[in-house]
Amino acid sequence: MQRENLTSLLKHACRNVPYYRTVLKESGVIDRQEQVQLEHFSRIPLLDKNVMRTQFEQLQSADIHTRMWYENTSGGSTGEPVRFLQDKEYFFWNEAIKIVNDEWTDRSLVDRQIRLWGSARDLFAGKESAKTQLGRWLRNELWLYSLRMTAEQMTNYVNQINQYKPMQILAYAESIYELARFIEREKMPVYSPTAIMTSAGTLYPRMREVIERVFQTRCFNCYGSREVGDVACECNQHKGLHVSSATHYVEILRPDGTATEPGELGELVITVLFNYSMPFIRYRIGDVGSWSEHTCSCRRGLPLLKEVAGRVTDMFLDKQGVQIDGSMFNLLLDDKPFVKKYQVIQEEYEKIRILIVPVDQNRNPFTYHKEELDDVTKKIQMVMGETCQVTFELMEEILPASSGKYRYTISKVSR
Repeated sequence: MQRENLTSLLKHACRNVPYYRTVLKESGVIDRQEQVQLEHFSRIPLLDKNVMRTQFEQLQSADIHTRMWYENTSGGSTGEPVRFLQDKEYFFWNEAIKIVNDEWTDRSLVDRQIRLWGSARDLFAGKESAKTQLGRWLRNELWLYSLRMTAEQMTNYVNQINQYKPMQILAYAESIYELARFIEREKMPVYSPTAIMTSAGTLYPRMREVIERVFQTRCFNCYGSREVGDVACECNQHKGLHVSSATHYVEILRPDGTATEPGELGELVITVLFNYSMPFIRYRIGDVGSWSEHTCSCRRGLPLLKEVAGRVTDMFLDKQGVQIDGSMFNLLLDDKPFVKKYQVIQEEYEKIRILIVPVDQNRNPFTYHKEELDDVTKKIQMVMGETCQVTFELMEEILPASSGKYRYTISKVSR
């Protein structure tokens, strides 16, 4: 099915999309007889946001007037949102994937769901159209917005969870983690849903542990984005994320463009098989992940991602060019009870800046917890080099990006 769908997409792109008419013929994917040669697929140049900006008109299908298309934008978690087009066929396929993923958590269409969600486009929360509100009521959805979660707001959200008693909570990974930490810190009782589905961010093991402990339930991780929809999701075996291979073709590449081996981290490159209005072929989504070395015991037979380890820019580089997984900093800072929130920024190869929001604003952590922070510095220098400069900055708040997503680690020197 995937080969058939990919072949159909490439034929359509060659016939109707000016950009791909040139690219597919030059790469040999479409031969002189207008036949698809899938063995040359890896020769197609990667699509990135810069190409989408500069070739926006050329990437649109000539038959777009026959499709029910709409404009969308990327989340902008990197500060660089981009416009693109999608259509109703893509929309319905994506909704179908969501239904399947929900069923893996035992949620049916009639079961209650709370969505802890939000971005800059949701600033008018509570003022949605009557049609939108009716749709959410019919789907048994209650939306709680997570763009900025104050203590008062989180207290209110816990009360709404306890009152609504959802079967499932769908949430930004960081948002539900912050809510779980708040609940645990304040010793609040909270209703335990059957499942929590996390997306729109990296679910690190420590985050999963806290969420499952506080809510006393199973956590399912789902991977996708606005550009490409829902790509992969965990089943109830929690052995990795199953790729929706009928709707997406996923590659994981090394810096030289060759395919990685199972267990080897590389850059995720995604082809969406059902968005004919503006095809996404070999799209550099900007995330790092790896294939699993094993098959899942659920026997669904779908390709299995071992993990999605975060953004490309979450991977730090030392002065020798060695790649360091930014999740190392989570291990150093997650268990510090005096830290409410943090962000680690690699400004230069040997310059690390750590922003800290303390739990108690009246107790300066640089005074009361100096030894622990000195230990963090030493461990960072063991990895990044003895001459690496580590500085700490006290913050009242660290805001998420306009997408509503929060990033714990940011490297400004990562490739």
